Amino acid sequence: MKRLAWGIFLFLVVLFIPQIWLKIKYKKLIHGEIDTIPVKEYAIVFGAWVNEDRSLSDITRERVESGIQLYKTGKVKKLFLSGDNRSNQQAEAMTNYAIANGVDSRDIVIDKLGIDTNDTCKHFANVDHEGILITQGYHLPRTMLMCEGSGIKIRGLSADKLGVLQNRGDNLLQIYSIRIWRATLKHC
Repeated sequence: MKRLAWGIFLFLVVLFIPQIWLKIKYKKLIHGEIDTIPVKEYAIVFGAWVNEDRSLSDITRERVESGIQLYKTGKVKKLFLSGDNRSNQQAEAMTNYAIANGVDSRDIVIDKLGIDTNDTCKHFANVDHEGILITQGYHLPRTMLMCEGSGIKIRGLSADKLGVLQNRGDNLLQIYSIRIWRATLKHC
């Protein structure tokens, strides 16, 4: 029994060491408030799920809203909106939402081929070499590593710290339950 417990413990340590290392490495570059963000030319908004009716999922809306807040407060001049347009038109839905909420279409760069985080970083590196990454906190350290690897000087904004969603939950079980219920209610 002790061997099994040690085996499970070692497995979990190996599983979580990279994430812990990344959190420590990027801690000083991750912001949870708009006021602490330095002014930059671009915010890079990473796409996520878009519903069949082309409305944004909570995660995607939270990211785009965060970008809109940076734009409206003058912290960024432009939004780089990236998403996978192969099936559910993520980038276009994100762009339409941003424009409907006050972002000038001339201040948006659309990346329709942002199939994954690494693609988005590579595509942005062809546009500029400095930007504010916008995604949820759990995703930021890995995202920062990938964008830094593409030669981008980065800062991160943790979208889940801005209070965009009215009810996020206090722990993983609540968060998961809320997401499941929201999705279920939307499709009933």
